[in-house]
Amino acid sequence: MKWTTREIKYLEEHAGDGAAAIADVLGRSVRSVESQARRFGLSLRRSWQCPKCGMRVHTPLSPKTGWCVACTRELRNERIAEEVRELQEEVRREERVNRERQRLYSAKHRAKKKLKNMRK
Repeated sequence: MKWTTREIKYLEEHAGDGAAAIADVLGRSVRSVESQARRFGLSLRRSWQCPKCGMRVHTPLSPKTGWCVACTRELRNERIAEEVRELQEEVRREERVNRERQRLYSAKHRAKKKLKNMRK
């Protein structure tokens, strides 16, 4: 059976959906779809489009984020960077508290020493 221009256009637009999916929609065999794609120089390699960056990728999108690997890693890096900033702030706060405590202990020790010397 001869391919119509509508079918060829569909094949070109949906090549990234894979041969089986195209064959189901067009009512043709997978082998027929593969043959026609080869004839037109189209790759039937399965691909997905990332909704965040718009890139077409050949690995499935992340089930958690629905994004490509690169966008998912960028999100994870942003989260890690935020955690690092929070931890650094906590460390600075602890250091401030420890310096203040040490200052008070030193002042207390000096005051006690001064009192002891005054009582002699």
